[in-house]
Amino acid sequence: MALKKNMRHPGFIIGLLSFFIFILGVILRGNGYVHGGLIILSAIILGGIHWVWAMIDVINGYSLKPESKIFWLIMVMLIPPLGGMIYYMMKRKNVSM
Repeated sequence: MALKKNMRHPGFIIGLLSFFIFILGVILRGNGYVHGGLIILSAIILGGIHWVWAMIDVINGYSLKPESKIFWLIMVMLIPPLGGMIYYMMKRKNVSM
């Protein structure tokens, strides 16, 4: 049985997408594009979805020890949505070959 990093999780992809959309919105708004604010707002909404999803995943983390569950929950809550992305990068899942 091999271990593989869990970076294909939809929550991780949503978090990454929210960062890219946020950066795009900031660049467009800085250059005077009228709808840059809406793009930033959509990135914030995606980041919020990712944040809530990551908290639910940490709370339901059946393979986590109670001490690490508390650590990850604090990490995800204090550094949204970056904490959730770090959780998904560090979390490992079992993949059978």
